[in-house]
Amino acid sequence: MSLLPLSEILGDARPGAHIVALRDGAAISLARLRGETAHNAQRLGALGLRRALLLCEDGYSFIVGFLSLLRIGADIVLPPNLQSGTIAALADRFDALVTDRDPADGGARALAIEPAEPSARPLSLDPSRSRIDFFTSGSTGAVKRIEKSAALLEREAAMLECAWGERLGDAVIFGTVSHQHIFGLAFRVIWPLLAGRRFDGTVYFAWETLLAALSGGAGIVSSPAHLTRLGGLSPLTEALRPRLVFTAGAPLPAAAAVECAAIFGRPPIEIFGSTETGAFAWRSGSEPSPWRPLPGVDVSCSDAGLLRVRSPGVAGAVWCELADRIAPTTDGGFRFEGRADRIVKVEGKRVSLQRLEQDLLALPWVDGAAVMPLAADRPILGAVVALSPSGEAELAQLGKFRFERALRRALAATQEAAALPRRWRFVARLPIDGMGKCRSADVLALLEVSA
Repeated sequence: MSLLPLSEILGDARPGAHIVALRDGAAISLARLRGETAHNAQRLGALGLRRALLLCEDGYSFIVGFLSLLRIGADIVLPPNLQSGTIAALADRFDALVTDRDPADGGARALAIEPAEPSARPLSLDPSRSRIDFFTSGSTGAVKRIEKSAALLEREAAMLECAWGERLGDAVIFGTVSHQHIFGLAFRVIWPLLAGRRFDGTVYFAWETLLAALSGGAGIVSSPAHLTRLGGLSPLTEALRPRLVFTAGAPLPAAAAVECAAIFGRPPIEIFGSTETGAFAWRSGSEPSPWRPLPGVDVSCSDAGLLRVRSPGVAGAVWCELADRIAPTTDGGFRFEGRADRIVKVEGKRVSLQRLEQDLLALPWVDGAAVMPLAADRPILGAVVALSPSGEAELAQLGKFRFERALRRALAATQEAAALPRRWRFVARLPIDGMGKCRSADVLALLEVSA
């Protein structure tokens, strides 16, 4: 089945009986999507909405709201999560909150997405009338607006279809990541919708519930936050194995990639991208390998050693420079060497927080580490450390003070004295979000508690 643009997705290119999504195991037809989009677009249009914040827990409800807002030419604001604090921070950015949640929970401006009867009548859309604003918290926690267009989402879907469409075939798409995030939106909802595949609207937070719903030959869209929590799952039978497993948001540890391949029968495909660029590179395998550009993407290295990307997912076909340090490979790929913005100065010495975290992870006592500079009379570093079983035993035996000294002694073999953390916090798990990212604001909050 050919890839359709968003403008034709509710037209007559596909029959009304075509299945677009699943909800609680029940099939949802294109005719129903047409009917519910027409109904909700009429309601929202009558209110004269210009900017709407779209917030849905279910992927099918999300696409009804998304297409309804495109139909009336309203701008769409997509928050990075469902938290009330996030919505409050964006209060001046929208006229109404369009949601599948109880509107009573969203305040006076909340409008519920309503069900409606299926419709056989084709429906036209003009996506060029709308702007799509993503609000990402980034690594620091500060809200940042990134404007996209429907055309950019279509181009990204075309790249993904070129790369993996043949292997996916008629796979049903399941996911553990939210469609409110650019990766979940593109891979879980927009790509399958345009390609004519079914997607399961549920965001599965637990593997047990996803596997209970999983059909054979599916596609799974996940993240390191979930793929590092596969412990205890048995390998799937051949009949239930997915065709492809995608992950993005942060590098996937090698051990998790091995475990994923053992359970699902397929090595995961890691996606490199950003909200600004969309997906633009990938790799797969249990050992760290170079990243390879997606079809139609050019990558280069700036004089400062930073990653530059030119992609159909970037407006204007211009080069976009990111704060990622890379080493180009001879075959046109690259190796990721950490974030350039993670170099700090302590006591006049340049310290790579990325390297310091890697040195901590090399210790047998450590399963996870996040290091941050702290504001003080003079700059110091703080470390939040998730301990391994042997680390927990060592902490219990030595006590916190002596254990911290042992960690500093071990780091001193590779790090100068200025780079050694002076404030420590030991936790069961690092504070990561649904995409497997460890936000600086959350790390700082833990270190402030330990002060």
